[in-house]
Parts: sequence; C-alpha cells; structure tokens
Amino acid sequence: MPEEKQEKLPLDAKLLSDAVIELNISRRSVGLYPPEHPIVRISIGRAFEHLQKLFEIRAEITLGIAKDALIVDEYTLDRRNPVFREFAQTLHTKGIAAVTFSLGLGQRDLTKLHELISAQDTPIGKELVELADKEISRIRLSSIDYGNFCFVEGTQRSGTACGDVWEDYVYGLLEGKLGEGNGLQDILSIPPETVAEMVNSALPDEAGHESYDRVITAYIKRKSESKISREAFNKFFSFIDRLKPEIKRQFLSRAGSRLTEDIGDVETIINGMTPEGFEKIAELLTENSSIIPTTLKNLIDKLSSIKKGKLGHFDFFYNDTAVLHDIELGEEVIKLFGEDHFHSFVGKEYQRELERMLEVKPEDNTKFIRFRKECEEEALDKEALEIMLELLHEDYLKPEDYLILITKLSEFMNIFTETGRFEEILDTYNTLITHALSGRFKNEASSIVDYFFHSEEFIAKLVEAFRLWGRKDRDGAIRLARALRRTIITPLFDLLAEEKDASMRKFLLSVLEAIGSDVIPAAVKRLNDSRWFVVRNMICLIRDCNGKQELEKIRKFLKHENSNISMEALRTLLHFKTLDALPQLRARLQSDVQDVRTGAIRLAGIYRVKEAVPYLMTYLEKRDLFGTEAYYKTDIVRALGEIGDVRAVETLEKICHARALFYKGDLEGLKVEIFRSLENYPLESVRKLIEYGIGSRNDEIHALSEKLLMSLHTGEQRGK
Repeated sequence: MPEEKQEKLPLDAKLLSDAVIELNISRRSVGLYPPEHPIVRISIGRAFEHLQKLFEIRAEITLGIAKDALIVDEYTLDRRNPVFREFAQTLHTKGIAAVTFSLGLGQRDLTKLHELISAQDTPIGKELVELADKEISRIRLSSIDYGNFCFVEGTQRSGTACGDVWEDYVYGLLEGKLGEGNGLQDILSIPPETVAEMVNSALPDEAGHESYDRVITAYIKRKSESKISREAFNKFFSFIDRLKPEIKRQFLSRAGSRLTEDIGDVETIINGMTPEGFEKIAELLTENSSIIPTTLKNLIDKLSSIKKGKLGHFDFFYNDTAVLHDIELGEEVIKLFGEDHFHSFVGKEYQRELERMLEVKPEDNTKFIRFRKECEEEALDKEALEIMLELLHEDYLKPEDYLILITKLSEFMNIFTETGRFEEILDTYNTLITHALSGRFKNEASSIVDYFFHSEEFIAKLVEAFRLWGRKDRDGAIRLARALRRTIITPLFDLLAEEKDASMRKFLLSVLEAIGSDVIPAAVKRLNDSRWFVVRNMICLIRDCNGKQELEKIRKFLKHENSNISMEALRTLLHFKTLDALPQLRARLQSDVQDVRTGAIRLAGIYRVKEAVPYLMTYLEKRDLFGTEAYYKTDIVRALGEIGDVRAVETLEKICHARALFYKGDLEGLKVEIFRSLENYPLESVRKLIEYGIGSRNDEIHALSEKLLMSLHTGEQRGK
C-alpha cells in the first residue's frame, strides 16, 4: 500500500526542526494569551503549516520524550537545542512519554493540546492521556511507563513483586533509594489514596524527618516548577487526609514550614477553591492547629471569614455564590450579571451600529492588515523591548527599579535567543554597555553584562541560535558576534570543528572572519588538529583575518600530504605576496599530478599571476586532435581570462577554428568558455574573436560577441 511505503520514508531534518520550534512557540502563546488572541491564531497557524509539510512525507509523526530530549524513530534531536529541551521537559513533567500527530489534525487540536499541557491544574500521566483521548481526535498521547523507574542497585526491598512498581517507588522514596531517574517528578501520577495506603504500611515507627521531607518535596517542592501547582497542592492534602493520625500529624508538622515559604502561592490556590474544597482543607488544618505555623493558621482564619461572607460585600461569583471584596452590589445588579440582559443596557441605535460592523466583508478590511502585523508576537515583543530600553534612560529611576528592568530584559534575551532575534539582543547589549561606561547605574549595568551576556550558559544558547537561525539573519549574527567577541570566539571554534554540514561551516567561518584579528590566536592553536578540514579552515581564517605574522607556521603545510591543506597554504603565500610564493606555484604548475596542477592553475587565475601565463599556454597549446583534452583545458581558459594577458589571444583564436573528430561537445563547451572570458582582455586585442563569434551558430557565443562588439564600438567612440 502507498501509505506503508510512506511510513518508511525518513523525515526531513530541517522540516522537523522547524515544526518543533513552531510547536513550542505556539505552546507558549496558548499559555500566555486567550484562545482568540491574534498571537495565538498566528502561532497555531504556523505550527499547523509546518506539520502539514511533514504529513506530505509521512502520515503520522511520533515524538518520543526522554526527559529533556526528543526522539524521532531511532534518532535523538539535537540535545543542545534549548527549544527542543524546553518542549521535551514540558511534556515530561506532564508524565508524557510520546506524542503522535496524525494526518487530518486541525488547528483546534493543536490549541487543545497546548491548553492541556500548559495548564497547571490539569491531570498528568494516564489521566491526562485519557482526557486528551476524549477532547483531541488526531493527536495521541502516551504516558510514562512506571516500569522504567530507576532504583539504586541492591536496594530494592526483598520479596517485592516485580509488577508492584508503585510500592517499590514509595518504598524507595521513603528510604531515599531512588536513583537519578524519573524519581521525584512523577508522584502526582500515583493516586493519593494509593500513596497514603503504602506510606501507612511502609513507614517505620522510627522513621526520621528525612523520610517525611522526601514525600513532601515530591509533592510541593518539585525542581521543575517555580511555584506550587494547584494539582500538587490538592493531591498532597488528599494524601494527608488518608494517613494514620500520628503519621498525619508528622506530615502536617513538617509541611507547615514548607507551605509558609510559599504563602502567596498557597493563598492563591485556596482562593480559587470551591467552598467544599476549602472546607476540607480548613477542617484538616484546624484539627491540627497546635502544630501549624502561625502564618498558615492566620491565612486559614482570614480566608474562612471571607468564604463565609461575614462582611456582606461581593468580589466575584462562584456559580451562584458571591465572594467578598470592597464593592457592595445590590440584588438588582447581581440579577443583571446573573442573566442575559443585553437589551436592557444596549440601545437600539448602538445595536444597529454593531450589526453594520458585523456585515463588513473581509475584503473591505484590507486597510487593517498593517494592524494585524503590528499585533504579531514578534512586533509586540520588539515594542515591549523598546519601551524598556527607553525607561532605562529615565532620570526618575531608582536602583531597585533599574534592577527590575534589567532582570526583565534578561528574560526577554532568553526568548530572543531561542527565536534568533539577534538585532534585539544587540540593541540591548549596546544600551547596557553604554550605561556601564557612563551612567547613573554603572555597577548594575556592568553586572548584568558580565554575569548574563558573558555567562557560559547564555553564550552556549547564543551559539546554538547561530547554528539554527544564523543563515536567516547573517548580518545580525555577525554584528552580535563582533560585540561579544571576548566570550564567543572559543565556542564558535568548537562548533565549527564539530559541524558536519559544509554550508554551516562556511557560515561560521564568515562570522569568525568578521570578528577580525582577535580570532587568530585561537585559529593558530587548532593548526595541529588531526582533521584535515579543520586545519584547512584555520589557514583560511588566519589569511582572511590578515594574520601575516603567522606565515612561518603556515609554510610547514606546503608539503602536507593532503592536497587541500597544501593548496590552502600556497594560496596564503600568494595572498601576502611572499618571495617564495611564485616558485612554489611554478613547481605545482609543472606537477605530474592532475589535481595538484589543476589547483595551481586556479590559484594563478585567482591572483592574476602573469608569471604563470607561459606555463598555462604550454598546456593550452598541446595538440588535441580527438578533443579529449578540451574538458581539462577549461580551467586554463578561465585562469587566462582572469589574468587578461594578450599573449594568450592567438592561441584562443586557434582553438576557436579547431575541429575535433570526437568529443565535439567538449570542444564546443571550451569555445563558449573562451568567449565568456574575453571581457577581461583589451577589447581591441580580441577583435578577430568577436567577429568570429558574430558569425557563430552557437546562440550563447553569438550573444556574448554582440555584447563585446557594442562595448568595443562604445570605446572607439569615446576615443575619438
């Protein structure tokens, strides 16, 4: 079947990378903006388009999740890519082992997926998979298999059945015997009642505080999250409620101080609870008030009075219940908000105006296209950045205000790095450098420059961004690399040495070359690399960065066994016009090795070495009755054309009048190359060739000759 063949086709790496990047961008957008926001629609649309391109190759694409890495088929996507890592970690923390996208999915499916994995209060693991199965049709999630938990060798409780994974997990957690596996990040996937039952039976009477702390940490102090999630909070107290009285008191006693550290998060979570949910929490804590910290006790007392509505004001409506705030609303107003009374406060004239607006055809809205572009994520981010940079110059700023602004700027820089926004990063860097040199907050600006922009973490992300986005914004990448030269040179060299793609190596070389002479010491250090292409690239860099002082180190490569390296060394000598450059070139022009001779011929043309003309003429004048040498003589004709020496014209005329018994096509190609090269000769010296070309039946030769003839006549008119 065609579909079976399609499944075996390899995915295009570039398409796949772009699709994952757009998926992560759209995930962020869904987490930040409401569903109908233009930014969400645009980012979801882009992700959808990239997936459609992948579906042209394969009807189903599965991304495997290995903690902070993405796996497709048997290949792991680049672990150094921060976007890939972030997307993988997001799915992993939700207990997802794989996500499969199928042909026919819609944009709504993508939006719903992102809503599920971005929300803090959604279930994780199997429960999330079941929820996704109900709400999404063409995206399939697979939960993490807890059979893959990693325990320290030799510490599993004897007698435990192999299939009783959860029991092993809880036992390992209490005893601190979990290895560096999924460990503390996956307890939320186990039903709270199951954890409570196992803790009641497995926790020894003499258990130390560490056992309690490990369980508490697994629920409410997870490393992957900056604050307590609503789901973790609810499951933790559901677990607490099912414990034996003495164990319950111990857990509450140890957890109280932890919760007090994040009292703001706790208040937010409790505020959003239903009255029934709050009542259970309050009752549990009140029963054990003697061991609860005062701060937490006061919070419960405060919220209890609010939930019971002691002051008779209203904040918002939870179903049919009014919640306390500082504005008193009458019953009529409450009724107004509780029912649909649109017509009671919207006049007929205004209704007609709304109807006219809704009747406007899409084609009439073309004048609003500019505003749609201005609402895109990139435009909004750039506008926000410009506002913050302007605020940094304001005289009324206090030191603490300045610190808040530059901290926010550093967060923006991480986003811009992931998406290749090099110009914005450079603008921010230059602004802060200016402040560090002359400004009211020199110390603050210097600190952010040193500890952020020159940090290993930021530079590593930036170098990876150069690899992903650099060729799309070459100028921006080069300008930013120049600005950060002090810390970015070595990481760029490391990336260059490991890069397999020739076009990417060329781009990285152009960035390093643009940095200038500062790269020369690093290039010299790498001349001893065992890889020939690394050595050749280092010689190129030294030459292009005007490293004339390093010529002695380069001369030793003239006799290197690899012709690519030796030819690059010779090119460097020709570039700097050293005294030994011409003898070295002549020796190679007379070599018996075809590749060496061809390389020397090309260098003679590139550097327009007139001394090489006699040697080139010797090869060009070699008799070739059968036309077998025509293909090899093309490089010679090009080199002579670059030099433009009139001594070659007579030989070129003979070739144009020559005939071949065989390989006539190669000879005809050589003639075309001759006419392509004539523009560098004095036009008067090639008049006969131009006249020959005018009468040629070869269309290209005829067109080139007409152009040359016109230039010749123009020159004659100017001379009169």
